[in-house]
Amino acid sequence: MNFDDYRALWPYLETGEIWLQHAGVTPLNTRVAAAASEPMAAFSRAPAATYPELWKAVTDDARRAVAGLLDCPATRLAFIRNTSTGLALVAEGLSWPAGSNVVTLSGEFPSNRLPWRYLERRGVEVRTVAANAAGHCPTDAIAAALDDQTRVLAVSWVQFLDGYRQDLAALADLCARRGTFLVVDAIQGLGALPLDLDGLDAVVCGGHKWLCGPEGAGFMYLSERLDAALEPVLVGWHTVGSWTFRAGAEVRAEAVLPPFKPGPERFEEGTPNAWGNLALAEAARMLTEIGPARIAERLFAWQDAFLEAAAAKGYTTSSSLEPGERSGILALTHPRHSAAQIVDALAAARITTVQRGAAVRLAPHFYNNESDAQRTVDALP
Repeated sequence: MNFDDYRALWPYLETGEIWLQHAGVTPLNTRVAAAASEPMAAFSRAPAATYPELWKAVTDDARRAVAGLLDCPATRLAFIRNTSTGLALVAEGLSWPAGSNVVTLSGEFPSNRLPWRYLERRGVEVRTVAANAAGHCPTDAIAAALDDQTRVLAVSWVQFLDGYRQDLAALADLCARRGTFLVVDAIQGLGALPLDLDGLDAVVCGGHKWLCGPEGAGFMYLSERLDAALEPVLVGWHTVGSWTFRAGAEVRAEAVLPPFKPGPERFEEGTPNAWGNLALAEAARMLTEIGPARIAERLFAWQDAFLEAAAAKGYTTSSSLEPGERSGILALTHPRHSAAQIVDALAAARITTVQRGAAVRLAPHFYNNESDAQRTVDALP
């Protein structure tokens, strides 16, 4: 399929609307929605015939689909509700010896601040790396905040305000030398950029932004090293590998807690989100089919064309355009028009953006084309 074929999967475009808010949420396309609604409809019509296959599709098949996008073993993944859930599971599931600290960055979304702040009740020191004049936290500043007591370095791969991308390979090297776990919030990058998991201990990601999946469905990747150090915070029937619930013996109590399932699947404590997992899996298949590198190339070409045209109207971006630092997000500013004025002008032309900080955040996706870029430029005040 070419990009025009994928574009046809988003019916809202037929109304003339342009959505440039994929860093907030991506509208479901018809392929992803059908991948969830059709099996669920089949189950409603013929439950006995369809449920065994539905369960497999929601669990094993869905896990393999996400693993295909990440290029990792399916046994390294757990399904979670959202990014916040995954980060909280890591924060609360680790042991924190006396004197431990966690390092995070200024400018983080609350999902990657609050779980670590909550650890202060357990005596954990939270260190926040200050941003430089450009609003970013370079690798050398992060390195200076780490010491031998740093248990976790928690970062967003891509910063939500202006799209600055952290050098995860360099951070992984820093953490390896310290014995620190590198925990990554990947929600603003995965689906728009290729991700190398080498050296990353946890990658958590909700499915509703660049992954083109639904809200309420996401995943957590764990390295073997972090997996071995992490205890489940939530324990339920799906956590254990030898569950004893059997017909005729439903209320028989186990004498001791059964062994947990091996690997990250033990963090799925109960019944899965069937609709969400089906949709997330199909979104992952679609993105794998296109290829993350091809998606990034498409996004950067869209951005370059847009910025060149917008410059004629006096617009600039505070987002880094350096190859290792840029992402799918652009922060747009103008010397005379406020961010609120620009957002309102675009909304009047049925183009959805959002203000973040003092800038307008534009977040196109791979199906947005050159016509969308030109219409957006034309609508700028």
